[in-house]
Amino acid sequence: MWIRRLALLPPLVAVTLVVACATNQAETKSELKQRAQAGDIDAQYQLGKRYAHAAFPQDTEAVYWLCKAAKDGHVPAQLELAGLYEGKAKSGNTGTSGKNRLSTRGSAYFWYTAAASQGSEQAFVSREHLEASMDADEVLEAKRRATRWKQSVCVEP
Repeated sequence: MWIRRLALLPPLVAVTLVVACATNQAETKSELKQRAQAGDIDAQYQLGKRYAHAAFPQDTEAVYWLCKAAKDGHVPAQLELAGLYEGKAKSGNTGTSGKNRLSTRGSAYFWYTAAASQGSEQAFVSREHLEASMDADEVLEAKRRATRWKQSVCVEP
């Protein structure tokens, strides 16, 4: 709809508007990282997604930045993080389930629970589906820890 309105503007103004919109979408990774380091939750989420979905994904960077946004209540970051962990679990990288660490399935459950607690129906459905693939001890540990998602620690890469 706004494209039709551009036709009514003088050509130089219309071109300037289109270039400005393209520039905002093409924010460099260093600019995004600068905003993320300053505490911008959406920038943390966007940066984490870029690291996760790059041609050569950088998992530790992706998890760190998504975790920063997720622990501050950013539901899309919580879903993205849960999806990363669930993907690792499906690929056979189950992680460890020792005293201080959750398995990758447990971590996915943890973040799906965080998003579900904020009203995400998608997270609720995904968590229930994931729970069917987990053993009882894993579910119990994930449920126990999931109530404290706001206190989670994001490990710097």
